[in-house]
Amino acid sequence: MAPEDYLFVQNSSEQSNVETGTDEQDASESLWNLQEQWPAESAPTEVNQGDIRTGTVVAVQDDGVVVSIGTKYEGIIPMIEFPDKDELPQVDERIEVAVVEVDEDNASIRLSKKRADFIRVWTELETAAAEGTAVNGTVTERVKGGLRVDVGVSGFVPASHVAVRDLRGLERFVGRTVRLKILEADRTTNKVILSHRQFIEEERQRRRQVTLDRLQEGMVCEGKVRSITNYGAFVDLGGIDGLLHVSEMAWGHVRHPSDVVKEGEIIRVVVLKIEQDGSRISLGRRQILPDPWKVAAEKLQVGQTVKAHVTRVVRNGAFAAVEGADVEGFIPQDELVLGRSVKPDRVVSRGKEVEVQVLDLDPKDRKLRLSIAAVEEQSRRQEMQQHARAGEEISQTLGDRFPDLLKQFGGQEAAVESAAEEASEETREEAVEATPEEALEQAAEEAVEEAVEEAAEEASQEAVEETSRDNWGAPRPAKEDEEAASDEQ
Repeated sequence: MAPEDYLFVQNSSEQSNVETGTDEQDASESLWNLQEQWPAESAPTEVNQGDIRTGTVVAVQDDGVVVSIGTKYEGIIPMIEFPDKDELPQVDERIEVAVVEVDEDNASIRLSKKRADFIRVWTELETAAAEGTAVNGTVTERVKGGLRVDVGVSGFVPASHVAVRDLRGLERFVGRTVRLKILEADRTTNKVILSHRQFIEEERQRRRQVTLDRLQEGMVCEGKVRSITNYGAFVDLGGIDGLLHVSEMAWGHVRHPSDVVKEGEIIRVVVLKIEQDGSRISLGRRQILPDPWKVAAEKLQVGQTVKAHVTRVVRNGAFAAVEGADVEGFIPQDELVLGRSVKPDRVVSRGKEVEVQVLDLDPKDRKLRLSIAAVEEQSRRQEMQQHARAGEEISQTLGDRFPDLLKQFGGQEAAVESAAEEASEETREEAVEATPEEALEQAAEEAVEEAVEEAAEEASQEAVEETSRDNWGAPRPAKEDEEAASDEQ
């Protein structure tokens, strides 16, 4: 019930008492007796309608609450102002009341606690509006266009003044107590317009200036991750946001900032740079993390072969993370395959495990160059050396493996050995070209056997021709044979 209706309700109550035959004189005598039991304090010179007084509760009766306000007789607050019994004040409790009516003839003063609260609240609201101070308000309900709040009286917060950014889901504010700035307060129309957004913005600006006065380049501080983008994260340092770029989040490559930080997370960062007006603040995180390049300088050496995982493939090569060192190295395009240049995405893909050789390591400039081709070349060189030694062992044992052949053809031993050497050389060449070990051994053995067979066949043919010359003389030319056959005919 509005405070303006209290007087009307009280009059109605009195009229009802007249109609029911209530004896007002008896009520006055009862009140006079109470006044004699609790002597009045020094009375003010005068009490006028609309005054606000602080009094002491002296009694709680069925028809109202008796309050001493320092006059020669007490006032009474109608019981209708306390529909909830829990709201009844206790005896000796000090409360504020408003003087509604002074009846000198009947020695009574009609008081109102709700009207006093109403006047006090409006006075505070008007003062806060004039001074620009904030007030507390409890959100009671979500209404069309905004929120209804209780600031002692009913007030309204437009949706555009509820929050700074996210205007969705205003229901989440219901039941919460928020700080508000007064945009408009009109007692005559009982209208109060407030803003939560303005309070937040002004508070942020105040905190921003405090933070700017405190921040220095190189300073390590804590902040809350406000939002995440594809290129970094914005961190609230206390009224002011700083940008933590994705390249400053870790020493290694970061695919997306969300892989390192989460929204709402409290993280430690270092201030890298502050613009003169504080409009931009650059932050770093990797600077306060252990430097993996120092570890890499201790674990890796040029020429060393290590395992790595491909992290990304680019146009001119690929990047790979070295196991146990937590650093990334670059594999140039011409170091992906031995002896030829191919497109990187045809050789490697993200996540593939490869063996690489360290070509160059520069911890100071944080550069590491790797090679897959060097590992392949080293492996082939080792295989070639192994099969070369195997070919020498085969050529050295040919005399032992074919003793009868060497005895039969005597002077052809040198030819057989020469053929064996040629076969061994061919075996080495084939061993270099082929990679599987079993295929190399089989090819070498077949080549040697074929060369030996050819050499033996040639030596045998020459031996037959020499024997024929010794027994029959030198062979005649084909033309003489034809003439001899003609003469015989």
